[in-house]
Amino acid sequence: MKFYFTFLLGLSRLQTPSADIRCNTTKGHKARGAVPWCVPRSYEVTKPPFLYKPEGNQKMNLHFTFSIREISEIKDSDQVLKIPMYFTVTWEENRLNIDQHHRSWEDDSTGPKGENTEEAETLNHLWRPNLEIYGLEDFQKHKILGEMAGLRITKDKRIKYDIKVTIEISCQMDFSEYPFDKHVCTFQVGSYFYNQNSMTCTSQLFDPSVESDFVERNLQHHIAWRNLSSEKGVVRLTSGSYSACGFEVLLKRKHEPLVYQVYIPCILFVTVSWISFIIDPKIVPGRMSLLVILFLVIINVFNNVKANAPAAASSRLNAIESFIVTCIFSIFSAIIEYAVVLSILTLRPEPKTTNTYNMPNGVHRDIKPRIKERLFILIENPRILDAASIIIFSSGFIVFNLHYWFIADYDQKITESEL
Repeated sequence: MKFYFTFLLGLSRLQTPSADIRCNTTKGHKARGAVPWCVPRSYEVTKPPFLYKPEGNQKMNLHFTFSIREISEIKDSDQVLKIPMYFTVTWEENRLNIDQHHRSWEDDSTGPKGENTEEAETLNHLWRPNLEIYGLEDFQKHKILGEMAGLRITKDKRIKYDIKVTIEISCQMDFSEYPFDKHVCTFQVGSYFYNQNSMTCTSQLFDPSVESDFVERNLQHHIAWRNLSSEKGVVRLTSGSYSACGFEVLLKRKHEPLVYQVYIPCILFVTVSWISFIIDPKIVPGRMSLLVILFLVIINVFNNVKANAPAAASSRLNAIESFIVTCIFSIFSAIIEYAVVLSILTLRPEPKTTNTYNMPNGVHRDIKPRIKERLFILIENPRILDAASIIIFSSGFIVFNLHYWFIADYDQKITESEL
């Protein structure tokens, strides 16, 4: 089930434009030429700018910029990503009155040339879009002495609002192939109220991995970034179709630590269990204690892995659990094999006189023993079963590992979250 959470770009109530930014006031410092920009006295903050555009050109575009440094946390249990970023949204406000010849447009002391920096609170006196981030779990603003946000008015009548935030978004993950699981998590943002017929969007992603000073946080995943795919550029809801922009995060789990912590010990446990086939079956304490200890230890390994692994949506075992269960079955089979050998030694009848075979007419030739006679041979020499088990068990486990590590395809199931 998809959950859609919304946030308003500003939390304060919409207010009537104050006289501080209105044009043609009686105060001398607001006379034309004294300020680079102002809004007309008839300006309404509740009306979107595209209503004042010429007929046939009333579609409005929002441009988003995502400046990301890293992913600070990935919660497998909650299926949530925590992403600190500088979140910027830009839109055209054609109702602004711009003094094209004001000196501040050529001065870079308050910002880039062609832009004028204002206090973030000025946004309360301007129209601003209501935004929705699909799959939003938390939207945290950063503050020191004040809110880490800024507002810029451009010479070509655009408003740019920038804020430092930490965003938590949900990501639908499938852990069926853990620890070889891969996920594609989607960040989508768009207009909350206006559909794609009224408002479109574009976006720009600054990939942190291309920075020369980029240092990846020590997480359990390899992380890659890419722009939002075209098929996810539209979000279809019961109320209509809405334009969406954003980016995608590609997660690939680092399985190398588990190779040393789980896989290699389990392989060694199974290999050591084969030594029991060499031990004289009459030495019951030595052979049985070896197998039982290995069996109990690998059961404990399975319980620890089960407790620490993320819960899969399906009821079947994930990749690492399947591997350990196979190892458990291999050691358990060695115990069953020893039970069979021990049963033969303790329950077989006393050896009788060897049977002789006489061929008619004095003709002798090789005769293959029948199944019953072969069974008697096995009963008389149960160590044959141990010799055969060494070959069968080792060959089967080697084939299983070749399939598990080199043939099995763990890339087939990549979860693409549709937030």
